Amino acid sequence: MSELTTTRPAGADDLIEQVGIPGDLANLTARQRAAYYAKVCSSLGLNPYSRPFDYLSIQGKQILYARKDATDQLRSLRRVSLVIVSREIVNDVYVVTARATLPDGRTDEEIGAVAIGGLKGELYANALMKASTKAKRRVTLSVCGLGWLDETEVETIPGAERVELDDPTPIGQVG
Repeated sequence: MSELTTTRPAGADDLIEQVGIPGDLANLTARQRAAYYAKVCSSLGLNPYSRPFDYLSIQGKQILYARKDATDQLRSLRRVSLVIVSREIVNDVYVVTARATLPDGRTDEEIGAVAIGGLKGELYANALMKASTKAKRRVTLSVCGLGWLDETEVETIPGAERVELDDPTPIGQVG
């Protein structure tokens, strides 16, 4: 018997089969969803009580996406160093490129892009900040080897809707 088989809690294989293969949380019970959420957080070393993930409905599937809390905690836990490599305007789009470096020397780069055509004042300033935030969060997830969507990307996906769960099962009471 492999170490994976002997160390997995009962029901872990069921969750992996139900979620991992199709990538859809919609058919899980509230208790299973809470258990899955807790397992994901535990596997990454994230504090589930800070709500690092939220749920998103996209193309008929319910998935987790990473919130600010997830990327902030990942940067701290994995000692990710960030540098803004460039800022430029390309065809009314403000593009920020961020580079992330891990302590072992592994690096990755990602962009954050926001349309700024016609924006002025506070809206323009917020768009510039948003592009930087997008770049930093996207590169954090990427350098950590995670294919999660970041919350700054959710609004750019046609048909995507945030899912508010009325889940009475506290994370600490799954088992």
